[in-house]
Amino acid sequence: MSNLLFSFQSLLHKNFAQTDLGELYQSIPFESFSETIPAPAFAKSHLGRKPWFDVKGGIGLLILKHYTGLSDALLMERINTDWAMQLFCGIQLKPGQQIKDTNQPGFWRTYIGKHLDIERLQQRAAQYWKPWMQQRNIGMQDATCYESRISFPTDVKLLWQCCNTTYLLLQQVRKRNKQRSSRINYDKKKKEFLSYQRTKKKTRRAEKKLRIKLVKFLLKLLQQLEHLQSKYNTTLSHKKQKQLRTIATVYQQQYGKLYGDTTVIKDRIVSLSKPYIRPIVRGKEARQVEFGAKVNVLQVDGINFIEHLSYDAFNEGTRLQEGIFLQRKLFGKCTHQSADKIYATNANRSYCKQNHIVTNFIPKGRQKIRHIEQAAVLSRQMNIQRGTVLEGSFGNEKNHYLLNKIPARNQTTEICWIFFGMLTANASKISKRIKQQSSVRSGAA
Repeated sequence: MSNLLFSFQSLLHKNFAQTDLGELYQSIPFESFSETIPAPAFAKSHLGRKPWFDVKGGIGLLILKHYTGLSDALLMERINTDWAMQLFCGIQLKPGQQIKDTNQPGFWRTYIGKHLDIERLQQRAAQYWKPWMQQRNIGMQDATCYESRISFPTDVKLLWQCCNTTYLLLQQVRKRNKQRSSRINYDKKKKEFLSYQRTKKKTRRAEKKLRIKLVKFLLKLLQQLEHLQSKYNTTLSHKKQKQLRTIATVYQQQYGKLYGDTTVIKDRIVSLSKPYIRPIVRGKEARQVEFGAKVNVLQVDGINFIEHLSYDAFNEGTRLQEGIFLQRKLFGKCTHQSADKIYATNANRSYCKQNHIVTNFIPKGRQKIRHIEQAAVLSRQMNIQRGTVLEGSFGNEKNHYLLNKIPARNQTTEICWIFFGMLTANASKISKRIKQQSSVRSGAA
């Protein structure tokens, strides 16, 4: 019986290696990745029910999320019925056995996000992928924005959201202390806000008039809430206190915009639920401003690596040298570097010239006639590669690996979402190269 079971298991794993998921599994260094993330507390204590997944399985679960594009609940339903997905996550369910906890992907996204070390994981991935990467001395850099899933922010909507949240908190505190409901003019302000939102043509005068009313209303609500807290010595939860601090910051910013001399608000809050998000001015035709994480990406032989990720706007032109450092750290050598015009600063030109790095930048001053034609051909080819391969990879990640509008709820899980989306896109490319290389070898044999 045991021999029969063993032969069945070996046949199952052999068939798994021939599937698309099996090929993807071979392109990811699961063992190396799992060493960087500590096991959860319940896995160490061995108390309670045995967990479904270990760290290795949790990583596989997040990769499957981006590979299939399913919701968390649908992903768990597929795992319950798909033996290949089970083997991908390192488990094998018995007949009739099911995982009923649909929050497993969310739990592992939060847990891995807290322990995520992008630099270490990228180093291990690059080391593992080297045999299937050819032109490791040529790098390309560009920046993109992975947008968060939030409604387009306006001052009126943000102020009303703050007023509504503060009013609900005020009512909760009054109810807890057995006080009657507040007689503040909430319904009147709500009607004014909804009336403004329904108008097709929103004039600047009407908008400013409503903003002034909402700023005064928000101040009144905050003062009443503070008075109640001090009078009855009421303490709110850590989450609600953090939310109130965000609302107070929004009030200061909006008050300064109305009555102050500030035209540009520093560290402007555009979302009450995600206060870490900042407006990123991109200057594109379709969208002038984007809201999410701005990432400077280094691409080597079609594989993308995160060089710098920030929710604050930054000038990617100053990141060229750091991108070259990253390429040398991952692959040891950098002889060619292709980037957009914004990277062609004097400091970057001098650095590349001193380190004998060929770039696609338009040369300054007079050039030797014998070098002009050769340099122009090389620059043209590098520009074509950057414009098609690198920028095309951004669209591929956003359209096929859940990086178009990121629905994560906080900064930790959002960064984890971005990293695993890019990792899955890279692993999918490497898996195709592994398959192509193995087919060439089998054909030669």
